[in-house]
Amino acid sequence: VNNVGMICNDRFAYFLETPDPGKKITDIINCNILSVPQMTRLILPRMVLRGKGLIINISSEMGLRPHPLVALYSATKIFVINFSQCLQAEYKSEGITVQCVTPFMVSTNMTNNLKVNLFVKSAPGFVYDALNTVGHSTFTSGCLSHALQSTAFSILVPDWLRMSTFFIRWLRKSGSIEHCRKGKKN
Repeated sequence: VNNVGMICNDRFAYFLETPDPGKKITDIINCNILSVPQMTRLILPRMVLRGKGLIINISSEMGLRPHPLVALYSATKIFVINFSQCLQAEYKSEGITVQCVTPFMVSTNMTNNLKVNLFVKSAPGFVYDALNTVGHSTFTSGCLSHALQSTAFSILVPDWLRMSTFFIRWLRKSGSIEHCRKGKKN
């Protein structure tokens, strides 16, 4: 399981507002992108020799479509999606399954342990649901709640709106990521 992720800021921010950008950009790309193929490179040869294996790469809903104000994170997560789908096509005939999971919010340290509710899954609850999709789908939101959220989000916030100056300004004005988290904490 490749489950890595770093974000740039604790608030919605323009790319140039990334703190210590030289270091932060490199750290995020190393964590969110580089570690995935490097780990795969280490484990895949043995799977090929055995003629079976399972690789689960955790991406994010933010990789399914561009998300302004979290541009670098969003861009790194589309890499995980594309890499996973390509590997699945290349190695399925070898008996290897490569699954890509694109969750919404899960209560973890990265999300400041958001309060678990209908929309935010606990880490153990999400893992349980996501593992139940193995063998049924190579591309999944991981759980029913996140699949429904993804569908609703794509309908209610279409690309033209999400990419608009109006929406970006509204999102920045509505509060920081940290502010959103505080409202949802225990």
